[in-house]
Parts: sequence; C-alpha cells; structure tokens
Amino acid sequence: MRIIGLDAARSLAIVLAMSSHVFADVGLYAHMSEPLTRVAGFAFQIATPTFILLFGTMLEVVYRPRWTTRQARHGVAMRLLSRAFQCWVLYALTILTLTLTDDGYSVPYSTATILFMGNSPYTEILKFYAIVLAVAPILLWIRTRTGLLPLAVAALACHAAWPLLSGLPDVQNDLGAPTPVASLVQFLTGFGDLPLAGPSVLHGLTLVIAGHCLGRYLTGRSPAGSTDPLADPGFGRRVRALLVGGAGVALIGGLFVSVDVIDGLADGSLRRDSNPLYFATGILSATLMTLFFVWMIDIRKVGSIGAWSQATFFGRTSMFTFAWGNVLLYLVAPQPTDVIGAAAWTAALLAALCVMSLGFDRAARRSTTVATTLMRLRRPADWLAERLLWGMGRLRAA
Repeated sequence: MRIIGLDAARSLAIVLAMSSHVFADVGLYAHMSEPLTRVAGFAFQIATPTFILLFGTMLEVVYRPRWTTRQARHGVAMRLLSRAFQCWVLYALTILTLTLTDDGYSVPYSTATILFMGNSPYTEILKFYAIVLAVAPILLWIRTRTGLLPLAVAALACHAAWPLLSGLPDVQNDLGAPTPVASLVQFLTGFGDLPLAGPSVLHGLTLVIAGHCLGRYLTGRSPAGSTDPLADPGFGRRVRALLVGGAGVALIGGLFVSVDVIDGLADGSLRRDSNPLYFATGILSATLMTLFFVWMIDIRKVGSIGAWSQATFFGRTSMFTFAWGNVLLYLVAPQPTDVIGAAAWTAALLAALCVMSLGFDRAARRSTTVATTLMRLRRPADWLAERLLWGMGRLRAA
C-alpha cells in the first residue's frame, strides 16, 4: 500500500526544483519585483530538503519493512546500489553535455567534476543521490541494529557543531589544497570557501534521517513486516497532530524571524553556508507539505487515487527529469531581453519538461518495448551492484 501523499509532495518538490532551474536559466528573476522574488526564492529553496527528506521517509516506509531476511537485504541493497550507479551515469552524461556546450567546462575540469571534484549548474542533485543511494544500505543496517535515536542524535549533533565546523580552516585558502580536493571536501562536508552548488553529503544525510523519523511517526507501531500503514486506525490522528503542531511551530517561529533570515533563505546564502536555520526551515516546511498532502489525499480522500497517481508522475521520473530536463536547459540556453520573452521561454520550457517526463512515465509503464529497453540499459548497473555486494561479502567472510 502506497501513501499517495508522499508521491504528491515529492512531485511538487521536483516541480519547484525544476522551476527554479528554468527561472535561473531564462533570467526571469530580473523582471520580477523584490517581494515576488523573495516568495519564489523561498518556495524554490525548500524543494531540495523536501525530496531528500522524502527519500528518507521512503527508506523507512518502503525499504525497511523488506530489510528482514538475508536474501531480502541483499535484494534491497542491490536495488539501491544499482540506482546509485544509474544516477552517476546520468550525472556524467550531463557533464558531457556541458563539456560540449559550455566553454568553461574543459575536458580536465569536466573529468574532475564527474569524479565529484567540481560543480555543475542544476544537476548537483544527481551527484548527491549517487552517493546517498550507495550509503542507504548502510543507513538501513544501522537503523535496524540501533534504532532511530542514535541516528537522530548524530544528525542534531552535526547541526549543533555548525559554529565550530564553519570556523575550521579552509582546505584550499588556509591549508593549500588544490581546487579539486577542496571542492570534494566541500561536497562531502558542506564547509569551505568554494561555492556549493548543491547539498553536501553530510548535511543531506541529516535530512534523510529526518525523513526516517517522519516515516517512523507515520507508520506508528506497525510491525516491521507491515506493508499497509494506512490500515492503522491511529494513522489519521498522528498526521493531524503533527500537522497542527508543525503549523503552530511555523507560525510562532515566523513571528521572530528577521528579514535578513528570510532573505538568506530565499537567496540560498544560508544553504551555501550550511546554516542550521536553513535545514530547520527545510525540515519543517517539508514535513508540513508532506503531511498536508497525506491528510488531503490519503485521509480525507480528496480526489480519486487513480487521478492522483497519474498526476504525480514527476515522483516516478525524478532521475529522468533531473538528467534530461536539465540537459534540455543546457542545450537551449535562451537569452530573452524583455519580460515577455522571459515569461514565454519559462512557460515553454516548463511545458516541455512536463511533456518529456509524462511521456517517459507513460512509455515506461505502458510500452513493453520501452520497459524491456530500460531493463537492458539497467543491466550493467545491476551487474556492478551485484559484484560490489559479492566483493563486500567476501571481505566480511575473510
């Protein structure tokens, strides 16, 4: 049993993220008023925490119940590792596109970027997921062995240590490390003087852990083998309680937030600094968005499940959308000079992204030929995942 509200929240987050890329690519911000820019920037900034948090929720709700027998754990780990390899290949293809279309991406720099030692516009999330998907089996193993409390404490400690960690010497300017090494360190930790185009692995994992906690709250005390959290009579009560509580926290917090903090959230400066305020806001916003959709779709039954399932296609095509949707932006690279041209390009590109993702979703689900082709394309990633797990098993046995 799927919680359709999770798919809806994930789809909206992907729409917001891609809209942010389109706005930046077209230059629409230059034609918008300051208040509208602030509102749009805030909405776009919470997109990334939302689908990272929901990744953790899906690990808890979908994958952890399968993490039972040795054979089942092997299947889950293989699936996650295979998707990690697929993300990396798609990420490498986007960098190849930049190499062919952007003079700033030389072959050496592009090679370093493919190896996580450089930044790229828009597709950093694929780089992030290539790592996090590979780490997910370890996270599931720890979560099963120790429970969520140690993971939650570790995540909170990471953000509590921000004043100390942000004050450490920069590996490039202070310690003399080359730029590729500094870029890799910043991608992994979130700290340094180089620009950070996407979420760091360290801070992203805290969002994944927050998603685990949300998933655990939603599923209540259901046994590990349960596949139907909606059958729990306390499900609606828990969703309503957390939704009301979260809304109250957001309202009270909003009364004390300064304009500078709002601007820092909207323009991404707090995210680039790995500031705990960004992650706290992201977790709260993502939780409220998710709970709203769960309450509306799964509990109040607004609209049919079939209609919502069709409308949430972005949630099923995230890798395709982040890869080929952003490749489209790299190839087109429009440069409108007035507000009409910018608005027209924005509408056209967003429509194209919708058509591409919807068409891929329909083809993958309805065409035997497409499904078979995709399965064949995934075989190398499946083989690599299988060999990696086999090698790790041999090491443990030794």
